[in-house]
Amino acid sequence: MKKHLLIALVLGLSTTICHSQVKISVQGGTGLTGITKNENYNANFGYRFGVSVEFPIDKTWSMQTGLQLLNRSYSIDEAVTALGITETGKQIYMGLGIDSKINGIYLQVPIKVAAYLPLNNNCGLQFSGGPYISLGIGGKSKLNWVLATNERFDDDDFITPSEGNGATLVNGEATHKTFDKNEGLKCLDIGLSLGVDFKYKCLFAGIGAEYGLLPIDKEFPKDLFKYSFQEDQTLVSPHNIGIEFHVGFCFNAGKR
Repeated sequence: MKKHLLIALVLGLSTTICHSQVKISVQGGTGLTGITKNENYNANFGYRFGVSVEFPIDKTWSMQTGLQLLNRSYSIDEAVTALGITETGKQIYMGLGIDSKINGIYLQVPIKVAAYLPLNNNCGLQFSGGPYISLGIGGKSKLNWVLATNERFDDDDFITPSEGNGATLVNGEATHKTFDKNEGLKCLDIGLSLGVDFKYKCLFAGIGAEYGLLPIDKEFPKDLFKYSFQEDQTLVSPHNIGIEFHVGFCFNAGKR
């Protein structure tokens, strides 16, 4: 009985969607993206463009899906100083500067349930929520670092090696594909998204929030500076998180 009821419900829903007026929209905007569980990387703005399809169920409820091209990015550009001890027992100051940017390009498919709240005949608010699936398809990441040591901290030439001042300077740089199999992040991300749009006739503008349920990496330093100084070797599994802003235009693709 329950099986027959479920089949009837699915068929009824499918029939309702098929006879509804399908709406197609194009949109573009920007998003502020970051990662959780890490104390160094800051959120950056990135672009996003997409095409959406909406299947109305009734005057209030609808199903939404589509395809989006988006950019997720986060970076570090700072330096810290720590006090250390050399092998001979002498006190020494260490300064570490890191300039790093992780930049990923994703294809994303959202699957949302939406509810429309009319304000008058021409405009209203639409609330939506549901899961998304993202696949990383490109992007490059970089890491530049400088490590300086000096016996004195109050010198103007702390990171300028010269004869007699006891300063040393070591630097390096590296670049790689963001989703490289050996050094990069995980390609697949599945998460949840919530949003609200203000709609006026065929135009709309909105804001949304996203949270990734899958870790982008299982061995990511919680604090990159403490990790480099061997003070804290804690590794975490960060998740994508972000907020996005968009505007768009929609049109009807069929008739009732």
